[in-house]
Amino acid sequence: MSVDVSQQYKTSSNLKTRANLHRRYANKSWFEWAFKQMELQENDKIADVGCGTGWFWTANQHRLPTGLEVSLLDQSAQMIAEAEEALVKLPAIKQVTTCVEQAETIPFEDASFDVVMAMHMVYHLSDTDKAMDEMRRILKPGGRLIITLNSPTNLQQVYELNSRVFDVAPIDPSVVIAPPNKIAERLQHRFNTLSLQTYKDVYAIDDAETVFSTLTSYPPGNEATPQLQEQLMGEITRKLEEHNGTMHTPHEVLMFVAEAPRKG
Repeated sequence: MSVDVSQQYKTSSNLKTRANLHRRYANKSWFEWAFKQMELQENDKIADVGCGTGWFWTANQHRLPTGLEVSLLDQSAQMIAEAEEALVKLPAIKQVTTCVEQAETIPFEDASFDVVMAMHMVYHLSDTDKAMDEMRRILKPGGRLIITLNSPTNLQQVYELNSRVFDVAPIDPSVVIAPPNKIAERLQHRFNTLSLQTYKDVYAIDDAETVFSTLTSYPPGNEATPQLQEQLMGEITRKLEEHNGTMHTPHEVLMFVAEAPRKG
């Protein structure tokens, strides 16, 4: 399944729709967990590649070390604008710079960042190898590249429903586009050290409309005929009825931390 990123993320509407499921059913904070794993330090220079609307930063605003310099990069001008508006208000961030550009052509200087982070964005890349080369290039020799992406078991029960109606695999579509094992191989080729952390939660989902909105916020659901969308809603409703009104599904996210960049 291919996704037109320029249209999907031209505004933050689709992203907010999908985030609503997590806001409603999460039992803990993914953003807080991610922040703890990152171990950011005072005065770090950080490149947030594919920054979206900057939710990570606002969610952790009271935990951030001081003196941070954050460079935001995203191919959506509106996403960049929303993120910049949020980050300039955070006292811990000393400087915010922005760039509307693709990750395959990062305009930052060589060896200029302590941390490069790419959260839930590798499956939007048109050229994963080129983007990873760019992210490695802008890291200092002792810097770290942090990549997060969904695991193959993420929201299994939800995506299985999608496959009942559409010709798609019964797993998270982002995993089909960017399998975690392939991302790990690419990182091992470019870095001497690679570690993996896993975030786990279980959602108890009891609202059909929330699931429907999620699955119709991107292809193929958002492009489906009214008849197919009605069929999807019927499958969701039946699934909830089969589980006495509540289906349980894992929310599982992987974080790769790559260190000691190899020479390109």
